[in-house]
Amino acid sequence: MSIVSRFVERFEEQGGLVERVDSLEEAISRVADEVRRLQAPLAVASCDRELLRALEVELEGAVELYPPRSPLSLIERAGAGLTFPAAGVAETGSILEICFDDADRLVSALPPTHLAYLRSNSIVPSLLDVAGTIRRASQKGPFSATLISGPSRTGDIELTIVKGVHGPHTVKLFLEV
Repeated sequence: MSIVSRFVERFEEQGGLVERVDSLEEAISRVADEVRRLQAPLAVASCDRELLRALEVELEGAVELYPPRSPLSLIERAGAGLTFPAAGVAETGSILEICFDDADRLVSALPPTHLAYLRSNSIVPSLLDVAGTIRRASQKGPFSATLISGPSRTGDIELTIVKGVHGPHTVKLFLEV
């Protein structure tokens, strides 16, 4: 089984959704389709200006777009958050997010739908393989590293699992292959 197949299998086992795309442009189009379907504002994590502009053009004012580093009050109102993980981990079916400010971190944690874009060449076999990525981030200053393995889950003493209580109930990854 390929590393990408293993990652997808594990991510989906944990309730994450994966949609394969051929390019960043296709991912932007699919993100726009998803946000229009939700009819809710989109909060975006840090990205380059060209990508943000492409999202604005694709959405054509259909929904509000909250740019990177938006205030907490806007991120809380978003129906979806779009992030750009640093890596995928096949061993756990997790995406690794590295954030240098709280606004970016909250884009994946507060909205009920978390959308993410990842290139398949960013998928590594194990958690040990992301250590270098985390180490490099630490040299840039304060940061947070978050592993996300599907929708938010919590359990009670009777081991009843409930999804989406303390975070997104849907996590959809647009995976460029």
